Amino acid sequence: MRLPGRSILLLVVFSFSSTQLTPDATADQRPNIVWISCEDISSHLGCYGDSVATTPNLDKLASEGVRYSHAFTCHGVCAPSRTGIITAQYPITIGANHMRSKVKLPKHMRCFPEYLRQAGYYCTNNSKTDYNFEWERDVVWDESSKAAHWKNRPNEEQPFFAVFNFTMCHESRIWPDNWKQVTRDLSGDLFHDPEKVVVPELYPDTLAVRAAIARLHDIITVMDQAAGRVLMELDEAGIAENTIVIFWSDHGNGFARAKRWIYDTGTRVPMIVRIPEQFRVNGQGDPGSVDDHLINLIDLGPTVLNLAGVAQPSYFQGQPFLGHNLPEPRKYIFGARDRIDDRFDMVRSVRDRHFRYVRNLMPWLPALQYVQYAERSITRQELRRAAAEDTLSVQQRGLFETPRPQDELYNLEADPYELNNLAEDPQYADRLAQLQNECDHWQRDVRDAHIVPESILITEEQSLSSRWDIFHGEDGEERWQRVFDAVMNRASRKERSQSEDAGERWWNFAHMADTNLSEFDEANLLNGLSDESPAVMIMAARLMYQRKLHRQAAVATLRDLLRHKIPAVQHAAILTVDEVEGLADELRGEVSQIDPLDKYVKRVAEHILNGSVQP
Repeated sequence: MRLPGRSILLLVVFSFSSTQLTPDATADQRPNIVWISCEDISSHLGCYGDSVATTPNLDKLASEGVRYSHAFTCHGVCAPSRTGIITAQYPITIGANHMRSKVKLPKHMRCFPEYLRQAGYYCTNNSKTDYNFEWERDVVWDESSKAAHWKNRPNEEQPFFAVFNFTMCHESRIWPDNWKQVTRDLSGDLFHDPEKVVVPELYPDTLAVRAAIARLHDIITVMDQAAGRVLMELDEAGIAENTIVIFWSDHGNGFARAKRWIYDTGTRVPMIVRIPEQFRVNGQGDPGSVDDHLINLIDLGPTVLNLAGVAQPSYFQGQPFLGHNLPEPRKYIFGARDRIDDRFDMVRSVRDRHFRYVRNLMPWLPALQYVQYAERSITRQELRRAAAEDTLSVQQRGLFETPRPQDELYNLEADPYELNNLAEDPQYADRLAQLQNECDHWQRDVRDAHIVPESILITEEQSLSSRWDIFHGEDGEERWQRVFDAVMNRASRKERSQSEDAGERWWNFAHMADTNLSEFDEANLLNGLSDESPAVMIMAARLMYQRKLHRQAAVATLRDLLRHKIPAVQHAAILTVDEVEGLADELRGEVSQIDPLDKYVKRVAEHILNGSVQP
């Protein structure tokens, strides 16, 4: 007997594919697909060994399917993570790794549900998107709204891909007032006792931190109940036995050094897949099993296409991990962090099964910068309070110290919270060199677009079809390598200073922060104040003020650029005013009168003027 909707796959995704069916797939064999995704939870589920968690529905799902122990996102924050998922691309490839931004996709790239739709699938999203690029709702989805559902398909026989995104466990729901709203229907015995939670070594063990962790568990329980209702709908429709279910979280929990960071705390996520017996291939998805393959969430879209029998586009950087004809498993997990709301940072990371390497490319900035929205976090507030009282541990103090180490290396088995940096330990020199080399290769292979400042990306994007084209056009590879050599300080200062490429010139000044300057360097800095690139002018002014060279000329340059008409330039200028000691006093009047071109400029101005956190 044919069941309604044929076969069904439950997942939450973003990806791509071609519309051609693979040779071993027929229309009658195609599964339906549904994703259940949630936000900001790390692996705080009972089935992942969290003894405090109350997650019976997801624990049951794990007992019926496979639990992935080594699943990761490409970024520890929402918009870049979801951008990677829906495109099956690393966001740094398309210049979309800033939180948030709106870039143009290159002409040959598409969101993966488009390929499913062309192959005859009904595709719905309920309802979060948060993609970092321009897209057309009606092109990507049949329906994307709070009412979107696989039940709305016009033909009961049409296969579907349905996404259900749960937002009740977002970091903002941990805040006491929001938590009350989320947990209003939770029975009293399901609330979690702060005395029983586990406080990671990352945070001070205070009543406030314990209460925040307990509230996180409370809202995860509410999310688990919502997931249970989606699963029940499949049962009631009689299609659960024909459905593959994929559950995942977009990144780590909403605490400091978790969400927004690219350590395990920010990027390691839970993922559970239930595969009915008729769709299992070579033992995939056996009930109660654990899979320890390295999975990146950019692999979700290719996996959905593979399960649906739709061929993969050649440009995908994600790869399928379920179904027929799988590629070799991943050996490494890569991740990247760039602008987070109102603050810049630039970090790249490579993780194998046992070690993580972290590359800090802006070590002059502290790890725990002031990000206005994130400052509502109780753990951030407690860390800052303890720092002021000088009661932090040695590892916790590292969040505030500058300069940060340019390289970090962690033994993940011995040090799961990545607190003991082994990069300077001769015993691990070979492993460090190996992972540094892998990081080089990855950034080169994907043509990391974020090696140039955001204002340069924006300016060049306007003259091209996309940011991707900056390093993929004629001479793009050669240009990328030149800029990357400047990033890694592998070219002479004289060569960089005389380069025609603004990216090289910017990094030339960036690397002068802690070096002895020659007369040539000082003259070059002064010339930088009249550079054709505003980004270079800002970095030159920053360095000159810090080194006490022609300070008034540097101040005058920043005063002019605070009035620039490109938001990214204005933003870079006001960040310099905020970050460099003494500049805020010199330019407070100009900041108080600034006309902010976007919300991030406004937030930095508020921090300069009063230091307060605005709701």
